[in-house]
Amino acid sequence: MKKKFNILYVYEERIPIAIRKLVINELKNYNFNIKSMTYKTSIDSQKKLFAWSDSVFFGPGRYINPEAISKIKKKNFFQLWSSGYDKFNVADCSKKNIIVCNNGSQNYISVAEHAVLLMLSLNKKLINFHKITVDGRWKNNSHGFDLYEMHNKTLGIIGLGKIGLKVAEICSGFKMNIIYHDINRKSEMIEKKYNLKYVSKNTLLKKSDIVTLHIHLSKKTLNYINNKNINLLKKSSILINVSRAELIHKASLFNCLKNKKIRGAGLDVHYQEPTKKNDSINSLDNVIVTPHIAGSTYNTHIRVIKNCVLNIYNHLNGNKIKWRIN
Repeated sequence: MKKKFNILYVYEERIPIAIRKLVINELKNYNFNIKSMTYKTSIDSQKKLFAWSDSVFFGPGRYINPEAISKIKKKNFFQLWSSGYDKFNVADCSKKNIIVCNNGSQNYISVAEHAVLLMLSLNKKLINFHKITVDGRWKNNSHGFDLYEMHNKTLGIIGLGKIGLKVAEICSGFKMNIIYHDINRKSEMIEKKYNLKYVSKNTLLKKSDIVTLHIHLSKKTLNYINNKNINLLKKSSILINVSRAELIHKASLFNCLKNKKIRGAGLDVHYQEPTKKNDSINSLDNVIVTPHIAGSTYNTHIRVIKNCVLNIYNHLNGNKIKWRIN
């Protein structure tokens, strides 16, 4: 008889029940034994559950107590439904020979679309004009004198992975001039296909009308944009961050925006999440913010859950896995 594997589902309490049901139902499709817990489950219970499991599905990947990991007796497999893994203790898992995989940027379409949404919203001052329309305050508005097109502007993409490439694909439809910087330059074929030009980091910051960040947070990328280089940006430029807040030095970003050294910023990621009312950066009038929702759409959830559960199944059955990060 074929072995029935034990799968532990770990989730944050804030995750809606509808999404949790999608995960459970997809796991049931593979006839797994399923147990679940939250990150707030007691350590004693966590130890028992981790020891019971053949694989753990984290939705999303957050820090877990190393003591709980240390009690795992069998070689396990950890699958994160998130793309970023900076909040997950990968190093502790590696010490126990636990394989960790992320979602391989399966949310790339949603994140790319959201980045472009923020670009358009800032260029057209969407929030401001929504408010004056609702309030009936049309008199003395700018008549569009402070609004801008995307057409023929220079877009600088930092990080040309799946998300960055999708942003390039979308923005090519606006006939933008697209430059990029990445630790690895892409092939001539890809550059030609998307009409991309590779430049240095500083050149990108100097020349771009819009800068958008699509890199993972690590020790090397912490404060990637900082007090030394943020002043390279044009006064007319806008900055988009849908990756991780800490890629940009907080005080440098605040001062730059407050003093109107750049035109604005679109932020889906924050230095404190959930955000607090009257946050110093989020309260500025040249900032548009969203609640870390860029990668979250119905379509994304379906795609991520199906691919992550399939990855678990493949590991447990000796098949090839994807998106290993350790």
